[in-house]
Amino acid sequence: PAGDPEVNYIQKFTFATTGNATDISNLTLSRDAPSGQSSIGNGYGYTSGGNATTDRIEKFPFSTDANATDIGNLTLARWGVAGQSSSTHGYTSGGRNPVVTNLDVDGIDKFSFATDGDATDVGNLTQLKGSPAGQQSGASGYASGGYLYPLYSDRIDKFPFSSGFNTATDVGDLTLARSDACGQSSATHGYTSGNYPITSDIDKFPFSSDADATDVGDLAVTRGIACGQSS
Repeated sequence: PAGDPEVNYIQKFTFATTGNATDISNLTLSRDAPSGQSSIGNGYGYTSGGNATTDRIEKFPFSTDANATDIGNLTLARWGVAGQSSSTHGYTSGGRNPVVTNLDVDGIDKFSFATDGDATDVGNLTQLKGSPAGQQSGASGYASGGYLYPLYSDRIDKFPFSSGFNTATDVGDLTLARSDACGQSSATHGYTSGNYPITSDIDKFPFSSDADATDVGDLAVTRGIACGQSS
């Protein structure tokens, strides 16, 4: 958002123990509200889009603390995007286009983990929405909530990784309409935590069936516009 500082830090913290993060390297461009993807198979983290009017896709290694490199571009510059990861590809969905007066978009972009290159537009969410939260199961990507001008969305969208055209379907609702929430994924469930307007609610929805989310707890502090990680 206007007036907030944009940074290029990459920070790392361990899953094995509790502790503070360390600053280990940098993105090629300072930005806020990008999406994140992870490829465990080839050992890289990815960042795509962001508030610096960028369509850039960057990757950085998990094995060493090193700076990110620019490896390709999204089909459209956007910020406030959701990120999803299959075993072979990264996905960037929804968001806002800063070039076109912050127009909300519904596009789903897909890029390969095996080779560096540009993304392709492979489908659409069910709504034009900025700042949804992203989750993934082994077979599908999810985009939950989002900013649906001038309102907020409670919709949980789901799209398949297997098909060539990854159009989403509406599979349920969050307990609260929200945008700028964190997305997390376990082996069996997706989680949407925090949001704007500010709340501490943690919602949980199943991957095995299409269903509404349930409120299963609260964050330690209320927050929005944060990011989520999954072990």
